[in-house]
Amino acid sequence: MAQTIPSFLAESSLGKLARWLRLAGFDTRLDHAVPDIERLHRMARQESRIVLTRTHRIIRHIEQGEGLFISSDIPLEQVRQVLGHFNLQLADLKPFSRCAICNQVLRAVPKSELPGTVPDYVRQHHNRFLACGRCRRVYWRGTHSARTSALIQQWFLPGLGP
Repeated sequence: MAQTIPSFLAESSLGKLARWLRLAGFDTRLDHAVPDIERLHRMARQESRIVLTRTHRIIRHIEQGEGLFISSDIPLEQVRQVLGHFNLQLADLKPFSRCAICNQVLRAVPKSELPGTVPDYVRQHHNRFLACGRCRRVYWRGTHSARTSALIQQWFLPGLGP
């Protein structure tokens, strides 16, 4: 039986964690407002999301299984905590499938639709582009994606820190 992959709702202090989870392909909404128990709980229930928080007063009011207190200040340790807590495996990831900024699922875009939106050098040397329908950000497999992919692989190696 396949595992259900959770969707997350991260409070405002967890912006870097939200970005890393998105880069790994997890549906992660970031609440930019000051953490509010009622609002977070309502949003999580309406959208079937798990609350990720660094605020003790928030986690005390979230029912067990509906939230996770993030214990570390270090974003990559936070990622490992989320992955471990929910028993997420490398096979559960869909790297570079979501916008790192606004969480939308990315779509493939033909090079012909990109004039003026990416540098000429990039258009000349890359053929596959993904775009966000909401914020219009364009992504391609550059050196940054290779480094990020290598780092994502390390999250699953035993004994290695993030």
